[in-house]
Amino acid sequence: MSSANDRLTSIREDLEMKKSQWEVSVVSPYVRAYDFAYNNYQNTLKAQVARDKMGAELLVFTAGVLSGSVLMAAFASSSLRVLAGRALLRTICNNNLNRTFDAVHAVTNNKAAMFALGSVLDKAKGIAGQHITAAVENFTVRTSGIQSQTSVNFLTRLQDFVNVSFIAVHEFVTGVRSDNSIKESDKLKLADMVEATPFWLPPRANRVDENKLAQQMELLFYMTSVLDSDTLVRHAPSIGNGIGGGIGEGIRSKERISQMPTAKDYPKESEPKLIRGATYEPGQRVEYDDLGSVVRARIDTLSRAVTGSPFYPQQSVAMRITGNDPTGREQMVKAEHIISRLSAQTRPKQLSDVFMM
Repeated sequence: MSSANDRLTSIREDLEMKKSQWEVSVVSPYVRAYDFAYNNYQNTLKAQVARDKMGAELLVFTAGVLSGSVLMAAFASSSLRVLAGRALLRTICNNNLNRTFDAVHAVTNNKAAMFALGSVLDKAKGIAGQHITAAVENFTVRTSGIQSQTSVNFLTRLQDFVNVSFIAVHEFVTGVRSDNSIKESDKLKLADMVEATPFWLPPRANRVDENKLAQQMELLFYMTSVLDSDTLVRHAPSIGNGIGGGIGEGIRSKERISQMPTAKDYPKESEPKLIRGATYEPGQRVEYDDLGSVVRARIDTLSRAVTGSPFYPQQSVAMRITGNDPTGREQMVKAEHIISRLSAQTRPKQLSDVFMM
């Protein structure tokens, strides 16, 4: 047996250990942190008022923002279809994932397979293109399935993703090893590439601070609620209540705002304009859902722990007792900045990075 084939055989035999290390060091602690964060989130919402909890979308959103490794980023990129009904979350995830893959110099269009094969996807095409194709052709099919918000569902989906990656690497190595048309020197080059893939470089155990990660996740959940709380209201004086000091107001329309608060095209407030007689061009203003005092208190607690300062402005005792909601444009922008900050802190800069704190 050639030295290249010996090496490829050794790599193939060690793949199972690499898979187990990813599951123990990242998958399990990440899911435990998610489970703790989601339970706290649910309990806080129940104490306040029933709200839309977004189900499986929170799982993908969390992985897309708090990626921490190419594993989570690749998993999120393969699951973005879950966010089809959430334009704002999809925008955030797409922006962050694009920055993540740019940071690790991933030029391939197949982001899901990047965790398994890394730069092999592009650098080895001229040597073993058919084996790359065979290794990744079933990625999309194998990673699809029923989505739900439970941690068990999340755990099994992540485990499936790691296993699919294991199968892809195994199929690639086996194909290269048995291909007699590939030169010995090229097989050694391919072996070097496999040993530089994210899958081959799992992090050490105890890398994830589950309590800290859970706090970040839970704060992230609330930041999505804040960003999803704004409504654009178009209004004008009711007929007969215009000129001469009328007091009525007619609501022409209400719609959720899809733009990020820092976007140039975020709606600007304006007053109605009199066109002629009692006919008005509607004005517009932004209104915010009241998340409730219990939720706001929890957000402040988490914001202090994660960012070092409260999320909401200081209020008098009377305002807090009466449940006055201080949410405004400042909080919207702040929520966007917190998400950006958390994503930047956990964004891998190299294929082998794991930033889970």
